Amino acid sequence: MKILIIGGIAAGTKTAAKLKREDRSAEVTVLTKSKDISYAG
Repeated sequence: MKILIIGGIAAGTKTAAKLKREDRSAEVTVLTKSKDISYAG
């Protein structure tokens, strides 16, 4: 499964991490404006 997440702030990276935990074979790509991303646990 290929998943595209737009927005690398807390909600986007949290969702990406959750998707990878649920399905290790998923290809998750996160697009963000800046080079820095944020993560909320």
